[in-house]
Amino acid sequence: MAKLWFKFQRYFRRKPVRFFTFLVLYLTAGSLVFLHSGFVGQPAVSQNQANPAAGAPAEGAELPFLGDLNLGRAFRDTGETSSIARRYGPWFKGKDGNERAKLVDYGGAWSRALKGRVIREKEEERDGSAVFRGCFRRPDNLSLALPVTAAMPNMSVDKCVDLCTEKEYPLAALAGTACHCGFPTTRFPLHEREDEQLCAQKCSAEEFESCGTPSYFIVYQTQVQDNRCMDRRFLPAKSKQLIALASFPGAGNTWARHLIELATGFYTGSYYFDGSLYNKGFKGERDHWRSGRTICIKTHESGQKEIEAFDAAILLIRNPYKALMAEFNRKYGGHIGFAAHAHWKGKEWPEFVRNYAPWWATHTLDWLKFGKKVLVVHFEDLKQDLFVQLGRMVGLLGVAVREDRLLCVESQKDGNFKRSGLRKLEYDPYTVDMQKTISAYIKTVDAALKGRNLTGVPDDYYPR
Repeated sequence: MAKLWFKFQRYFRRKPVRFFTFLVLYLTAGSLVFLHSGFVGQPAVSQNQANPAAGAPAEGAELPFLGDLNLGRAFRDTGETSSIARRYGPWFKGKDGNERAKLVDYGGAWSRALKGRVIREKEEERDGSAVFRGCFRRPDNLSLALPVTAAMPNMSVDKCVDLCTEKEYPLAALAGTACHCGFPTTRFPLHEREDEQLCAQKCSAEEFESCGTPSYFIVYQTQVQDNRCMDRRFLPAKSKQLIALASFPGAGNTWARHLIELATGFYTGSYYFDGSLYNKGFKGERDHWRSGRTICIKTHESGQKEIEAFDAAILLIRNPYKALMAEFNRKYGGHIGFAAHAHWKGKEWPEFVRNYAPWWATHTLDWLKFGKKVLVVHFEDLKQDLFVQLGRMVGLLGVAVREDRLLCVESQKDGNFKRSGLRKLEYDPYTVDMQKTISAYIKTVDAALKGRNLTGVPDDYYPR
């Protein structure tokens, strides 16, 4: 036995590469066995996690008055991912639109069968393959608006989308028996949708699909990325002014940065540093906020000294009911994650609302009072009419942007930091007392905006 072991050692000593290969294979096999064992058994759930409402504090405590709070740079929290969120994973919708929880236990035959059925359903939906944009009138100069055209006697949505994807165009327009491919441009901006009944002509190859007509096109967006607005760089020369992109946390600042970077071609900076954002492509995140190399600077600050450090500002305002929930999700679930039900039902949510709700109001009031050259943009208006609102924002930044680039941004608007929206609470987390207090804050902000001849808060800030 000793002699055999000696020969084994001498063999690997002469061939070290073989030894390391053997070692890697051994470790890989052990890892696979370990991972397999982790998926077979269903994880245990503690009593508190199974019933997160147990032990929740009494709700309805009075929230502090606006003047009681002075929150600034130090009032930032590090988000943490809950064990329940990690255990059960994300949620998704089935074909019927109902939410279903992602199963973890794939050990049993029933679970494996259900998993296979869900996968087949997702494949049948062509989820992620093409996005329906609507019915649109034929553009005046078709050959310039949609440069690629192919006759398709046996037309179907799949065939036209596949053709335009192969030709590397982001738009597929079905016109009866003709397929057109192109980009969204000023000649075909996709801003004026028509009644879908005008496009309701059956496809020759698929009787349950509409393929449009020679005069009214059915348009789909393919998975081809529109690269006309993807180039980004730092400013070629140091900026002479510091422009803030100011917002209350959870008001869509990261999304607005994504839009601005695509529209201008320049990186945005930040008053803070977030490694996860830097890794996602926000390269200005690492620069000092006074470097002058970025087109604008993200900030959640609301003190007079911090505000007066900027020469101008885009003030992004969002419905406080939505903003508070978005920031609570970020705090306990990350930038695109969700807080666990244990956090919503426990003491964390009431304390969060008590501290953050008044800050939502003081943040806007402070920027209106101390800010220089403040452009107010409502998050809801930006979502509803991105082309116009983003044009206003770019105008303040002093960058000349072609309309075709803004149209490109519209097709790439979601980015990597939009929550799926598929995991929704089954109840309203706001108590009657919370709603009463927040409604008072909304009225205060609305009056402050109108007092400066600005548009008040949108009508969907509900309840008020």
